[in-house]
Amino acid sequence: MRVRHLALEEFRSYDRAEIVLAPGITAFVGANGAGKTNLLEAIHLAARGDSARARDDAEIVRWGAAVGRVRMEVERVEDERRVEVLLFAPAAGERRRPRRWLLDGAGRRADDAIGEVKVIAFFPEDVALLAEAPAARRRYLDAMIGQVDRRHRADTREHQRVLEQRNALLRALRESGKTAGEARRSVELAFWNESLCALGGAIAERRALAVREIGPAFARAIAAFTDGGTLELAYASQVDGASAEERSAGYRRLVEEKGEREIWQGTTLVGPHREDLAISGGGRPLPAFASRGEHRSAVLSLKLAEADWLRERSGEAPVFLLDDVLSELDPRRREALVGALPADAQVLVTAVLPAGLPAALLARAEVREVTAGHVTAGRP
Repeated sequence: MRVRHLALEEFRSYDRAEIVLAPGITAFVGANGAGKTNLLEAIHLAARGDSARARDDAEIVRWGAAVGRVRMEVERVEDERRVEVLLFAPAAGERRRPRRWLLDGAGRRADDAIGEVKVIAFFPEDVALLAEAPAARRRYLDAMIGQVDRRHRADTREHQRVLEQRNALLRALRESGKTAGEARRSVELAFWNESLCALGGAIAERRALAVREIGPAFARAIAAFTDGGTLELAYASQVDGASAEERSAGYRRLVEEKGEREIWQGTTLVGPHREDLAISGGGRPLPAFASRGEHRSAVLSLKLAEADWLRERSGEAPVFLLDDVLSELDPRRREALVGALPADAQVLVTAVLPAGLPAALLARAEVREVTAGHVTAGRP
């Protein structure tokens, strides 16, 4: 699996670019601000449908332009695909326009285009993943599962809609003047309760299963980065269960227990939106004792475990997007990361200078220089 060709129009610092990518390792080198990260962001956006660096498409479209475009040609074992996404930056006062997705030149829903190429990305922002609020780790898990499970993407969207509707109803019941008992007997609330628990059980079970499945690969990666150290990976759920149905039943019991409190607070207190991906060592949560370097090692181990998990499900190594990941690693961890990259994977890495890359990686890399939105032809 690889990205064979990347084309950009009015994307970030690029007015127009056409880049042919090598199947192995490509190192994009250049000064800070030259546009290296923008290339990786474009691939991530077309592959997974989101950007870690922007909340609005207007931030991604080149300043002064109305429309930006990313097009990538993907080569896989079984076929070739062309994924394209158009981004819109409306003028002041104009209505926002949704992205337009195309697959092999034909218009498609986002769900039909996302996931055509599997990617593992590490951007500088990711080092804080395990120290941020639980919502960041839930998004990470959902994005990982969503690369191979379209139903999970649909369920998480529907769950968010149910949350919004249910929270609005809880606030309305709180303001209605009814007693807590009367409010809890609302037919409408019963409907949203059932939707919440059914969707929640399915989402939580997929997350818990994925965490169990990546556990062994995570342990191996941590041992390589820390000279035999150990960390534990777990899905911290409100309910236990061996199936989605058992988890849904657990949520129903919790809804019954917390019903009056939910109405009083006007918010939903039960469900997978209250759960977390937990990493600990010696019984202590990682943020309680880990240095920045240890956090970085743990996140890298998580990403490498994700790569193994994706490969098992797609039959191919995912594409690695490594943005300035090596600059803050000590030599031993840098060599451990290079050694962990699959030999058959496409790896796109950025650095300020070639000298900032490990010799073992540089020896296998095609070097592309990036200057002010221009990418040179490759050279060994």
